[in-house]
Amino acid sequence: MKWKPLIFLSCFINAHSNAQLIAIPSRINLEALEKGQTVKVFNKGDASLYLEAKLYRVENPGHTPELQTLIGEIPHPQMMFNPARMSLGPKQERDIHLIPLKSPEQETLYRLYITPVTQTRITGTSDEKKEMALTVGIAYGVLIHHLPEKSLQKIGWEYQCLKGKGIQLTTTGTVQSPFRHLKSHHKKHISETQNVYPGTPVTLPRIKKLTGKVFNEDVQIDCS
Repeated sequence: MKWKPLIFLSCFINAHSNAQLIAIPSRINLEALEKGQTVKVFNKGDASLYLEAKLYRVENPGHTPELQTLIGEIPHPQMMFNPARMSLGPKQERDIHLIPLKSPEQETLYRLYITPVTQTRITGTSDEKKEMALTVGIAYGVLIHHLPEKSLQKIGWEYQCLKGKGIQLTTTGTVQSPFRHLKSHHKKHISETQNVYPGTPVTLPRIKKLTGKVFNEDVQIDCS
């Protein structure tokens, strides 16, 4: 069946459709041009599912809200996938294949969204029938970490005291710096976990002192 979505509408969550769909794993580390990495989707329900998958590159990993770019809008993408649309019968499963096109210079984050949709034929004012793809559930998100080849994976971090503005954490290596157990002596609450990615420093506003761990080493920062 040829899929021609002419209209795409967002709807409220359909719990029944989402209860049928399983997508695993939820997080993947893919190194350089590594082949064979897949996301398995499984229909555990008794009705057929129609799925649409979209891949986005995260432009500001470690920040909220995320800025994402659809992979089809990137002139020279380093990652693709296949298939983008599929149907699953009851108790049927299928693999979505991740296809790295180029080894990244630094860790790059992607999100693959898999959305249950329904396809309905509607008749307009003419005799011609039109197809409508209607979203009937929330997307399942799979986080993909695209890493440089092993020999080019470097770790490192630094901090900067921002006068009156807080502390800035920066990754100096080619892979993320996973800060854990972060605590501040300031009254302002901060997250205990902060992943800092290459090219996207994280600023902790109005923080003067910070303790925690990164790469299993103690962190003690004093900007007072």
